[in-house]
Amino acid sequence: MSTKREAREFCLQFLYHFQLPAFTDLKKEPDSVEIFARMQEFKQTLGIELDSASQAYVATMVKGILHDHEALEETLIKYLKNWKLSRISKIEHSILIMAIYELKSHPEVPGKVVINEAIELGKKYSTKESAGFLNGILDNIYKQELKRND
Repeated sequence: MSTKREAREFCLQFLYHFQLPAFTDLKKEPDSVEIFARMQEFKQTLGIELDSASQAYVATMVKGILHDHEALEETLIKYLKNWKLSRISKIEHSILIMAIYELKSHPEVPGKVVINEAIELGKKYSTKESAGFLNGILDNIYKQELKRND
């Protein structure tokens, strides 16, 4: 596994897995060594290979998301029109948080790429209908929060 899309897919799987109650303490105080160890275990469990660039990307994303989780949640809640956070599936929630983090923290990645990747992950792991939902929220965040229209 070596493409950025595959790295995002693994990141999503790991973040979804990270929602289990066993990870509550680690989410509150993200420790790089512990996160890396858990990521290695998870990769082995799934039988996934990541090249070093993909592994670094996933580690950076996971650590950043855990570190900024409250702010990312606040941003998401702000853009949920007529929805409550509790109504969003765990997979869509993970996709949105991951994409919001990438939009805000990785300006070198074009916003349209981040949004498209989130939509593709939604189609693969959720439903085809989730594409419009994910696109609407992420496009608004991108345009309103980051003031970009590329």
